[in-house]
Amino acid sequence: MRKPRPATYNPAQALQLISHDRNGMPLSCPSCSGDILRDPDFTPPPPRCHVTLRCANCGRIARYIAGAA
Repeated sequence: MRKPRPATYNPAQALQLISHDRNGMPLSCPSCSGDILRDPDFTPPPPRCHVTLRCANCGRIARYIAGAA
């Protein structure tokens, strides 16, 4: 039996959310307009740090590496 994958955003939604996070804009879920929980919570994150953005309502996630790109 396979382990279920967490729900993720489609690529366009994930890029929009990551772009807003990197630019310091307010975050809301593109799917349900819920609050976004950020891990790690401090801004800006250290270089090469893995950042996870998760919706508090629907549980969808987007991940990126800070300082990359």
